[in-house]
Amino acid sequence: MSITPQTPNEPQPANGPPQPTIEIRIPDESDWLASLSMLPRFILQPFSLSAVAVVGAIVLGVFGDTWPAAGSLVAAVALLIIGLRGTPKDAVGALVGGSSYRPVSALSVAASVDHAGLTFGQGGQLSAVQAICFLHLYVREGGSVGRSRTIPVDYFVDLMTAALVPSHLECLKQELVSHIRRTGDMTAITTAAGPKRGNALLLAAVARELKLEPLFVKERPLFGKMIEGIGGRPKRAMLVDDIASDGELLVHCVTTLRQDGYEVKEAFVLIDRREGDALDALAQEGVSLRALYSLGDQELESIAAIGRRSTTV
Repeated sequence: MSITPQTPNEPQPANGPPQPTIEIRIPDESDWLASLSMLPRFILQPFSLSAVAVVGAIVLGVFGDTWPAAGSLVAAVALLIIGLRGTPKDAVGALVGGSSYRPVSALSVAASVDHAGLTFGQGGQLSAVQAICFLHLYVREGGSVGRSRTIPVDYFVDLMTAALVPSHLECLKQELVSHIRRTGDMTAITTAAGPKRGNALLLAAVARELKLEPLFVKERPLFGKMIEGIGGRPKRAMLVDDIASDGELLVHCVTTLRQDGYEVKEAFVLIDRREGDALDALAQEGVSLRALYSLGDQELESIAAIGRRSTTV
């Protein structure tokens, strides 16, 4: 599959942080309830025993006396409580929510990347941005991103961590700055703004390269302010972030900036997730979303396959 940069107006999903690795804690012996749960956990999970007790209660209720059935039901509830109390919260979350995101690449996330992709001939078929995506790509079947609504995605790109690697941040900055200069209208632009919980390092680097004032838009007021930055009278701003997905966060930025007197007409991101609605959501606000790449799970799966094939010794 050919993966090429997208034209100025195309869509993309945001990626929510991979779930943490689950660490099963052995209960402290002083915790009698947790200690009690150790026996059924190593022999038969309390949840399984609870299910058996429920079945027993039903059978006794149909074919036996009421009191034994009630006793079985009480035992089922007690076993369920013991299981929940004795099992770490992270493990319960994994039981309900599924397995964690797994890294796609076996290489170090700090592997060197330049304009030709991964150095030393690794990942040579990938562009620089695609190579960084490969190094910071995670997969989880049945995963999702989104704030107020759920967007199903199996692949998650962690460009926040990528921005902590100097060579990766430099590469992402140069690619995004070139994209902005090539596709954007920089006339009278004074400010590069973005969500505070977005990629702040990338935003600051892009603003510095373009000699613009950086602004961060908060989701709720802090010290009576929704906007953080150093500058004068509001003028014309453009939105900058690494990835756009559900669009809700960027729309919030547009609304907040306009309420503070800024004119906003364009948003620039490296990746627009195809599964999301950022393109349409911003268009409804009169803002053009200009993404360097439009990637969905299918394209990210292709990047993963190319990266694995190219980096296999």
